[in-house]
Amino acid sequence: MFDLAVIGAGPGGYVAAIRASQLGAKVLLVERGELGGVCLNRGCIPTKAMIASAHALRAVRRAAEFGVKISGEKASVDMTVVKARKDAIVEKLRAGIAQLLKSGGVTIVKGSAALSGDGKISIDGVTHEAKNILIASGSAWIELPGLQLDGRSIVTTDEALDWTEAPARLLIVGGGVIGCEFGCMMREFGSEVTIVEATPSILPPVEAAISRLLARSMKEQGISIMTSMTVNSAEAAGGSVKARLSGGEELEFDRVLMAVGRRPHTKGLGLESAGVALTERGAIKVDERFATSRKGVYAIGDAIGGMMLAHAASAQGIAAVENIFGKRGIYDAATVPSPIFTSPEIGAVGLTAEELKRRGIEFKTGRFPYAASGKALCDGDAEGQAIVHTDAEGKILGAHVIGRDATLLIPELALAMRKGMGAREVEETVHAHPTLSEVVAEAAADVFGMAIHKAGKRR
Repeated sequence: MFDLAVIGAGPGGYVAAIRASQLGAKVLLVERGELGGVCLNRGCIPTKAMIASAHALRAVRRAAEFGVKISGEKASVDMTVVKARKDAIVEKLRAGIAQLLKSGGVTIVKGSAALSGDGKISIDGVTHEAKNILIASGSAWIELPGLQLDGRSIVTTDEALDWTEAPARLLIVGGGVIGCEFGCMMREFGSEVTIVEATPSILPPVEAAISRLLARSMKEQGISIMTSMTVNSAEAAGGSVKARLSGGEELEFDRVLMAVGRRPHTKGLGLESAGVALTERGAIKVDERFATSRKGVYAIGDAIGGMMLAHAASAQGIAAVENIFGKRGIYDAATVPSPIFTSPEIGAVGLTAEELKRRGIEFKTGRFPYAASGKALCDGDAEGQAIVHTDAEGKILGAHVIGRDATLLIPELALAMRKGMGAREVEETVHAHPTLSEVVAEAAADVFGMAIHKAGKRR
């Protein structure tokens, strides 16, 4: 008898298993694939490893701007080496997770699990008993009619991460986070990239001003962006793919990358027969403690929908386990930061201006450009902006940054929000000079019209 059985060893499941073992629980962890789930094996980590290669290539190409002379052949990319480096990083991290689980005394069983009665799960026909069950089954790709995946010409990032050469002409269906990240990366690797997005703008949930800045930058990089458009069909023949768009155009590409998002993976888990309630979109319903409608069964991560982010799943896993074993586990969705590794990067937390307006919330906004940052100019990356939204008293309601290291800057504002601090506290905190963090401090000061290095009318 286990104290806890966790279904899924992704960033939510394995973290939950380790925290449960730290609390003295006897834990069973079930995974049908590799430890680390989609994030480590086919998502966050391999993608960012390849993006790092793209950044290195870009730095070499821009070396002359910094007075660095490179003799010899023109800079190019060897995708075989990029893939090998990515694979080595994934393998190293996967081995690290295995060691952490082993040191925590977690029992790992490989196979497909399903609920099979009170306190029971079946793993490929073998029954195990547990006092509590935590579902962290992750998500799966959304597929569109008329766009049949073939694993070669029409693919998801699962296959694209193993490319050993960049396609000359690449169509990306979906201008969300995954589509935009891959678009920037593959463009740097030499592909002619076209992104088709059904909504009026790329990155639809992102602050509109930030989305516009990214779209402008991507177009300057040579990426074609077609919004308010869909791909009706795609057919592979003769080594290329013909795509028919909703506007009537028929375009030809070498590869088509499907990036229209993911859905909760809840099929095959025996949820319906076990009485675990689902939403209309197939996500598992949970309360604030991550408890489902079935006593003793909990769920976290992509399986419950919402913010499908690895760090959100990890935080939910910790909170759920602490609640299960008598602690006070807290998860604050409102202050979970969102990183987007495009070129330039984006970091965001809290509400956008558009969401604040829809909710009828009065707010003030501070902005500060990277172009006024000494460190950004030194780094040669002065493209970007920091935006901070507050209420009338200066309490931070949302913050959004686009530019170099935006993903590293946003946690400061997430922490400020989490602790109920306002823009004045951020401004009054001394930020080291010269660093990009000063952009955040100046944006906070600008809420009150008091940014030092921004010209214009004072409030």
